[in-house]
Amino acid sequence: MLTAQVVYLKLKNGDPQDIKGNHIHGLFFKKILFFQSPELAKYLHLPEVPKSFSISYLCKEEEMYWFRIASWMDIIPYAVFSYFDSHFSITLHNCKFELIKTCTDTEESPWAGRILTSDFIRKAKTKEREEFWIEHYSPTSFKRGDSHIPLPVPELMIQSIYRQMPSEIKAEIHADPAALADVLQLKEHRIRSVYNRKNYGSVVSFNGKTRWQIDKRASQDEKEAIWILFDFAFYSGIGVKTTQGMGMCRILPERDS
Repeated sequence: MLTAQVVYLKLKNGDPQDIKGNHIHGLFFKKILFFQSPELAKYLHLPEVPKSFSISYLCKEEEMYWFRIASWMDIIPYAVFSYFDSHFSITLHNCKFELIKTCTDTEESPWAGRILTSDFIRKAKTKEREEFWIEHYSPTSFKRGDSHIPLPVPELMIQSIYRQMPSEIKAEIHADPAALADVLQLKEHRIRSVYNRKNYGSVVSFNGKTRWQIDKRASQDEKEAIWILFDFAFYSGIGVKTTQGMGMCRILPERDS
């Protein structure tokens, strides 16, 4: 199951501008996941363990605030639902919030979603669009050696998404991920460079929108692989520090492109 849970909050007191990605990351591990399974919280926090989730920054929507936890490990959404069934207020850094609601319904938020893995794969494989826009909602960057690369480089995007995929979805990719950049073209971008300071230190990054074209030379396997990858990116994010707010993205509906 792939799940993107959006948590809506009402500010009671404090200054939300001081809240960074590591504060929400800490809430997830120390409160939400630890509440359900202390052993799992400790295990998933180990550096060598693949992370099966991504977390957004705190965002503002009219008079509400929200953050998102996306995951592809079934116990994680269960832990979030369970925690907020009995906790109706939370503290983030120096702020106190009242819980309004949690949702996984795309009709309520474009950042919410919940789908069986089998249905996710089927829907991705049956897409016929050869052109699409991606909204890079939060700052995005890639690490190569000791440097950060704040650009939508096709091979870096593909590599970062593929690395995070669970094995059951990777098994449905019948094309060489390393070769997919040859049939995926960046056609247009409306991005800006930012020094992201919403985590420890600062990371040179970009956000905005990018337009992509699948080459006519691409085989059916390659087309399916690209759609599986970029549909999965909605849950995994793209690039570095996706478990602390960076790299959140979505493919825009055709009407919004």
